[in-house]
Amino acid sequence: MASLRQGCGDLRGLVSTFTQSCQGSLSEAQGQVSWALGALSAGGAGTQLPEGQQGPPTGCPGRLLELKGNIRVLCRLRPGTPCSLVSVEAGPGGTVTTCYRGRQRRFHLDWVFSPDASQEEVFGELEPAVLSCLQGYSVCIFTYGQTGTGKTYSMEGPPEDPGIAPRALQSLFREMGTGGQHRVTLSMVEIYNEAVRDLLAPGPPERLAVRQGPAGQGGIQVAGLTHWDVPNLETLHQMLSLGRSNRATAATSMNPRSSRSHALVTLTLCAASPPSTPGTAGTLHLVDLAGSERAWKAGATGTQRGDPNSAQRLREAQTINRSLLALGGVMAALRARRSHVPFRDSQLTRLLQPALGPGTTAVLLLQISTRPEDLGETVCSLKFAERVGQVELGPARRRKAPRSETPSSLSTDTPLTGTPCTPTRSPVSPPSPSPDSGSCSALGPSGDLPP
Repeated sequence: MASLRQGCGDLRGLVSTFTQSCQGSLSEAQGQVSWALGALSAGGAGTQLPEGQQGPPTGCPGRLLELKGNIRVLCRLRPGTPCSLVSVEAGPGGTVTTCYRGRQRRFHLDWVFSPDASQEEVFGELEPAVLSCLQGYSVCIFTYGQTGTGKTYSMEGPPEDPGIAPRALQSLFREMGTGGQHRVTLSMVEIYNEAVRDLLAPGPPERLAVRQGPAGQGGIQVAGLTHWDVPNLETLHQMLSLGRSNRATAATSMNPRSSRSHALVTLTLCAASPPSTPGTAGTLHLVDLAGSERAWKAGATGTQRGDPNSAQRLREAQTINRSLLALGGVMAALRARRSHVPFRDSQLTRLLQPALGPGTTAVLLLQISTRPEDLGETVCSLKFAERVGQVELGPARRRKAPRSETPSSLSTDTPLTGTPCTPTRSPVSPPSPSPDSGSCSALGPSGDLPP
C-alpha cells in the first residue's frame, strides 16, 4: 500500500508537470508563430522588421530545457597528461568512463567537453540560458569539483582569456543594447566557515544574517546585504573585481591559491514595461563553489608543527565538505520529490534555495581531474553530477518585477524585496578596497572571518 501511494503521488506530479510544460511550450510556440507571420508579411510587403525584432525571441526556453526542466550537467576536464584510467567521449550526451579499484563505470552527462576545449566553447553552451534572463527567467550556473580542477578558472578566467562570468555579462549588456531598457542590480556574497559576508560592502566585510521571508511570500532575506545599481559594463567589472579581491583564498598543498569560500554573484535584470502591464525580473546566479578536498591531501591535518595556519586550513576544509554534503542532501531530496527539502542544513543551501526552486533553470559545470591520484575524488564528483542530472525543477517560468524599488538578489517569483534598512547604492565611483579588505591570501589562524 505504501508503494502504491508513492506511485500515485509520482503520477500526480508527472501529470501536473506535463500540464505546465504543455502550457509553457504552447505559449512559446505561439510567440514563434507570431514572429514568423510578421516576418512573412513584412517580406511580402518589401519592408523590414523593426530593429530588435529581426529574429525570434532571445533565449527561448523551449529550446533550452526539456519538458521536465532537469538540471543540465556539463563536464569539463582539466588539461594535463592523458590517463588510461579515464576516457572521454566528448560532445552532447557524452560519457566519461573510469576504472577505479578494478571496476569500470561509465557516466552519462548532458555535455562533455574535451580537455582542450576553449573558454569560448564552454560559454557557447551556456549563452542561451544566460540570455533567457532578459525574458524574465531565473538562471543559476554553478561549478562543482575537487580543489585544483579549475572551477574558478572556468568561472572567472584570466583577463586574456575570460571565463563564464565575464562573457555572460558582456553578452547580456550587448543584447540589452539592441533591445529594451533594463535596470541591472548586483550583489555578491561569500560563505566562509558558515559566515555570510558581503563582498561589495563599503566598509570591512561583516557577517550577515540569513532569514526566511514573510509568511505567504516565501524566499529568503539577507539582512544588511547591499545592492548596487550598475549603469554599464565597465562599472560592473569594477565591482566584481572589488568583490573578488575581498574573497577568502589561501595556499594549500593542492592549489597555491585555493578558494576557501563559496562565492555567489547575483545579477537582477528588471525590464521596463508600460504602466498598465507588470514588468519582468530575470535573475542570473553565478556560483563558484569551493572545492571538496581531503584534509591529508591538502596538507591541512591540524597537527603540523611550525605551521600556525594548518588548523585553520583544516577547519576550512571540514566546513566546505559539510556544506557540499548538505548540497548533496538537497539534491537527493529534490530528485526524490520529497515534501521536505533540507535547505536549512547549511548557509550555502539556504542561499541557493531560490536558485533551485520550481520553474528555475540550473546548470552544473563539473570540473574533474584525470590524474591517477585524484581518481577517487573524480569518481565521487561524477556520481554526484549524474544524480544532479536527474533532478527535475519543472518548466521555466517568467518572474514578475518586484514592486519595491530595492530588488531582491536572492528571491524567486515572490515580491520579496530584500532588507528595507539597506538602501540601494548607485556606484558612480565604486569603492576601492581598503588595505585591510584586500586579497585574503594570508588568512589568520584564529577567528571565524579572515582579516
